[in-house]
Amino acid sequence: MAEIEETRIETATLEFDAIRAGEGDRLALLLHGFPDDARTFVPLMERLADEGYTAVAPYMRGYGGTDTPPLETSNYSVMSLGQDIVALLNALEAEDALVVGHDWGASAVTALSIMNPSAVGECVTMAVPPNVIEVFNKYPSQAMRSWYMTFFQIPGLAEETLRRDDFALVERLWDMWSPAWDYSDERIEEVKETFRADDTVEAALLYYRALFEDALAVPADNMRVQGIEAPTLLVGGRNDGCITPRAFEDCEDCYEGRFELQMVGGAGHFMHAEKPDEVADAVLEFAGD
Repeated sequence: MAEIEETRIETATLEFDAIRAGEGDRLALLLHGFPDDARTFVPLMERLADEGYTAVAPYMRGYGGTDTPPLETSNYSVMSLGQDIVALLNALEAEDALVVGHDWGASAVTALSIMNPSAVGECVTMAVPPNVIEVFNKYPSQAMRSWYMTFFQIPGLAEETLRRDDFALVERLWDMWSPAWDYSDERIEEVKETFRADDTVEAALLYYRALFEDALAVPADNMRVQGIEAPTLLVGGRNDGCITPRAFEDCEDCYEGRFELQMVGGAGHFMHAEKPDEVADAVLEFAGD
C-alpha cells in the first residue's frame, strides 16, 4: 500500500499544504469539502497510487496550513477555487490530469470544467451536482437540509457556534449527512485539528457567504449550468442528508461531453469514505475508459 506523505505546493498565487501518495506517470488531484480536510481522500489516494497515479490532495485555500487570502468574500468565490486548481496543475506541471472534488471541491472542479475544460483529462465530482443553485428553487425541501448555509451568513455567531464544544457542530453535520457512517475518532480529530488552525473557521464560512453573494447578485436563470464539455463522473450518495438525491436526476442536461452518474447505495454525503472500494472502482473505471 502506498505511503501517504506530507508536502507543500507553491503556486503562482498561494502555497498549499498537501498530502501525496505514489509516483505514477499521471496526476490525480483531489479537492476536499466542508467540514473536512485533505485526509478524507486517503483510501482513494492509496488505490490510485496502486494503479499508477501520483495522487495529491491539497488543503483548500484557508484550511490548515494552506495560505489564507484576506478574509473577504471576493477571495472565496467558487471561481477563485476553480482558479486554484489551475494554479495547482501548473505548479505540478500536470497534463491530462484526473481531477476529483468532493462537496466544495466538487464545486471547484465544476467551475474549472466550465472555465477551462482542456486543462484536465477527466473530472469526478462528488456529492454536489453542477446545478446546485437550481436545486434550491426546484426542491423546497433542500432549503431545510441546507439550514446551516443560512446560519453561516451571521458573522460572529456562526464562527462562535462552529468552534463551540470542541467543534461539536462538525460531528453533528457528519451524523446528519451520513447517518450510517461509523467514522473513527482519529478521523474526526484530524478534521477538528485542521479547523483549530489559524483562520480556518473564518475562511471556511466565507465560502458560504461568497456563494450567497454571487447567487443573490444575478437572476436565477443566469446561474444555470450547461454545456460542460470535460468528461465527468458525478457521484452521489443515496442516503445523503445534505443534498437530496433527487438533485441528481436531471444533471445530464448540464453536460455536452462524456458523462456518467453513479449513485452509491448505503452511503450518505461522504460516500468516498463510507464506501471507499465502490467509489474507487467507479473512479478508476471512468478514468480508464
